[in-house]
Amino acid sequence: MDYLVRRLRAEDISQVVEIEREAFSPLWVSTPFKRELNNRYTCHLVVCPPDLETVEPEARSVPEASDSLLSRVARKARSLLGQSQDVVESPNSIAGYVSVWYQGDEAHITEIAVREDLRGQGLGELLLIGSLREALKYGSQVMTLEARVSNFIAQRLYEKYGFKHVGVRKAYYSDNREDAVIMTTSPIHSQEYRENFQQLQEAYQDRWREICIQG
Repeated sequence: MDYLVRRLRAEDISQVVEIEREAFSPLWVSTPFKRELNNRYTCHLVVCPPDLETVEPEARSVPEASDSLLSRVARKARSLLGQSQDVVESPNSIAGYVSVWYQGDEAHITEIAVREDLRGQGLGELLLIGSLREALKYGSQVMTLEARVSNFIAQRLYEKYGFKHVGVRKAYYSDNREDAVIMTTSPIHSQEYRENFQQLQEAYQDRWREICIQG
């Protein structure tokens, strides 16, 4: 299935909170997504199937009297994407999300999660790519994050994208007092990092799907 990455919208929040609760401990302090929607120091991205608004943005300005035309445009968009109407209108269309804080020269990933039944399809990696692209656009120099010391799968993904272990936060996770490994990249604007990032994106497209990120 095709997926795209775009900015969080108000109507996405209930689904994102569901994913957050599924992925993290019940004791996890929930992110105030609604309050942070217009905060220029945060970036919340979601991954979801393409829909009419993202495929044909000009169609949003079609007057209500042209419903038949809008319907035809919608059907055409779905046909081009090889998707059914059920996919577009699914109540659980948000597959995952990533939250980033911008702090000085640093972009810090605070949360990244994918619905449990959709894991293993490259969606977490797609969110990571989206967050790195946004950090580059924002002007951040490095990207950082924490990961459970036991989460070797996540750590391998981050290492692939140039994150290195730089420290440990003791008893960081509230559910079981597990330590967190602190990981950070080398300067992401360096020629070496950007060339490697480009190669990783090409490899992702060869393995999974086209990278579609809505600005």
